[in-house]
Amino acid sequence: MRRQEPSREELFALVWEKPTRQVAKELGVSDVAIGKLCERLQVPKPPRGYWARVHSGQTPRRPPLAAFREEVDRKRREAARERAAGTLSKLQIEFYRAALSDLKSRDIDVEGAEARGNRLPELAPDIAAQILLLIQNRRHDWVEQEKVTTTWGAPAQSSVIKLVEKLLPLAQPQLLVFESEGERSRYSSPGPVVFVRLTAPLQERIATLVRIVRDQRLQHVVVPLIAADHAWSARYAFGPESRLFLDSMLCVSTTEIWVESTRKAWREEDPPERLVTNRMRLDAIMPTDCMPVRDVPLSPVVSGVAVAPYRKRLDAFREVERVYEMVTSSAYAIEREVPDETLAIADRLWFGPERPFLSAREAWRRLDGELERWDAELEAERSTLAQDILGIQTGDIVAFQNGDQLSRLFVTGIWLHASDDDVLFIVRGRRFRKDGTLGKREDSLTLRFKDERQRK
Repeated sequence: MRRQEPSREELFALVWEKPTRQVAKELGVSDVAIGKLCERLQVPKPPRGYWARVHSGQTPRRPPLAAFREEVDRKRREAARERAAGTLSKLQIEFYRAALSDLKSRDIDVEGAEARGNRLPELAPDIAAQILLLIQNRRHDWVEQEKVTTTWGAPAQSSVIKLVEKLLPLAQPQLLVFESEGERSRYSSPGPVVFVRLTAPLQERIATLVRIVRDQRLQHVVVPLIAADHAWSARYAFGPESRLFLDSMLCVSTTEIWVESTRKAWREEDPPERLVTNRMRLDAIMPTDCMPVRDVPLSPVVSGVAVAPYRKRLDAFREVERVYEMVTSSAYAIEREVPDETLAIADRLWFGPERPFLSAREAWRRLDGELERWDAELEAERSTLAQDILGIQTGDIVAFQNGDQLSRLFVTGIWLHASDDDVLFIVRGRRFRKDGTLGKREDSLTLRFKDERQRK
């Protein structure tokens, strides 16, 4: 029995060399545990039909592990550039120049960071991060010292929040290191060290949680670190002897942030252990008070205005689904449970060297693999299109009317199902309780878009 958790690279090699059940048997765990480990370490698994294609003599393409991370980072950089585009108002330029002046007074090189007319320049990530912290800590001082010609109030606050929103994508993602509490030696901590990359979406989510804590007068709230946070943004560092998994929860109060983890042993029969990390002050790592929040309101009916920019994409998705269903129905209609030996005899007796029956069986196997790949890509587009239309993503906190009360949901998944007449959007997640804490059970919302154009 293998007693040490495999590294990300080892796990990638294992699941692409042999089926999951065989890997699980060799490691002495269940295939469910292997699936969870792949999810935690963000290791892509072979698609459905992969091993059938291998056994039929094909050599399906295997994706490189490094490209899996690089592609996501590239998309994030592109999204950051798109969100940073735009112009600054006169008041935003004053706050921005006040921040540059403070940096210059500290002998920090800000060459090339000056605003070009009323547009934000392409900032170095570390300069953008420092400007954000200066805005958090010095914005009132600039107003009092008349470096910014305004009075502090709702309009100024709104202007600063919009400036922060433009700077966030340019700021260097900050690596937060949470160490387990307890005695430690010079070279090691008493437990796993949790690394969290403080990305712009995570900062917005934290700002929303701070508002919930403040409004509900709670001590703190707890939400899970989802894949968007810990796939590339947070990593767990273990000692070489460790055989552990972590389920980590992000804890947020009005002033502090920390991580609580349930440590599960590699052997499922071993009891779990609860770990609590050190706490960090929020005002030292992000401009909490100025952050745009991600408390997105959802209506049970999706408007045509929200769908209009994605109309062609939605129509194309409908058409692809129709083609997929037609091809799938046709392909499975010709499937026959005839042993290969019978086909071989029939080919040899009736057709000689042409072998049309065996060629048809091989063509069916290739078609089956392609249909499975197509199904996976359709599922991914179904989720991406739903996120774009609704304007939300996994990890957001959405608000919706639940009878006479306003409820909130921590989003874990988003999909859509399109018919000829309407589109159903399914938002799945964990609902916040009345006291503001996050519940354990999964819940879902169903939103509808009635496509009047299709009815005509």
